[in-house]
Amino acid sequence: MTLSDLAALGSFISGIAVVFSFVFLALQLRQSNKNQRALMQQGRASRWIDIILNRTEPTVSEAITRAMLGDMSMDGAQVQTAVIHFCALFWSAEDSYLQHKAGLLDKAGWETELSTLRANLSIPTVRVSWKVNRIAFNEEFRAYVDSLLQEIKPLKRPDLLTRWKNMMAQELVEAS
Repeated sequence: MTLSDLAALGSFISGIAVVFSFVFLALQLRQSNKNQRALMQQGRASRWIDIILNRTEPTVSEAITRAMLGDMSMDGAQVQTAVIHFCALFWSAEDSYLQHKAGLLDKAGWETELSTLRANLSIPTVRVSWKVNRIAFNEEFRAYVDSLLQEIKPLKRPDLLTRWKNMMAQELVEAS
């Protein structure tokens, strides 16, 4: 085997090594992308869990319950508590909106977020909280939520306790 044959063989082997390196790099990028999306989904879930668990704090729970019922006798601190709580919902929605727009949040994740946002925008106290806080949000997101407000009709929500009792009674009947 001549020196030029060895050089050709070495060049061939290096070409194969480069191809394997590119394949390995592509696999690493794909896995990194999956990991990044998983972390973002975990962050969204954690954010929602924090918002929901915050509602179990007694003074927050009372303020939100009264606000959801449209209790006009709430004091300033209770109104502030409810408005800030619902503002957190909008911060979460804006983050997901921006992630989806940037291609970082997949269609299924955005559809879940949008469904939640639409349901919340049917609640009068959430609508008022938006109107109070909308100036704090990105102009594009403000326009998006404002357009949703135009198409979503406000609905009076039944008292959760009454609703829970009715549903529980039905489940107990079916369990017999």
